[in-house]
Amino acid sequence: TFEKVALNPSASDKAVLVDFYAEWCNPCKMISPLLEKLTSDETVKTGSGRSLDLVTVDTDSEFDLALRYQVRALPTVIAFKDGQKVDQFVGALNESGIREFIAKL
Repeated sequence: TFEKVALNPSASDKAVLVDFYAEWCNPCKMISPLLEKLTSDETVKTGSGRSLDLVTVDTDSEFDLALRYQVRALPTVIAFKDGQKVDQFVGALNESGIREFIAKL
């Protein structure tokens, strides 16, 4: 799913947020529902007007993928546009912090 959604250069109408998490990570449990809420809300758009998709990656089962994107702390959220990594944040932001991050995309 990650390769198909996040690295798809022809999906120029969307930005993709990739949530790197682990089941044992308590901050991940706080941020994941906020990411799901915001990416499923059709009125939430990036600063460039794109809609959002969300991909979740369990770092315990997808260790190589986390290593490839140098995920060193959880949660890490990486934004992709046109198949390219464009920005990221580490840690559990509150909803307004996530909205600010999305607005910069």
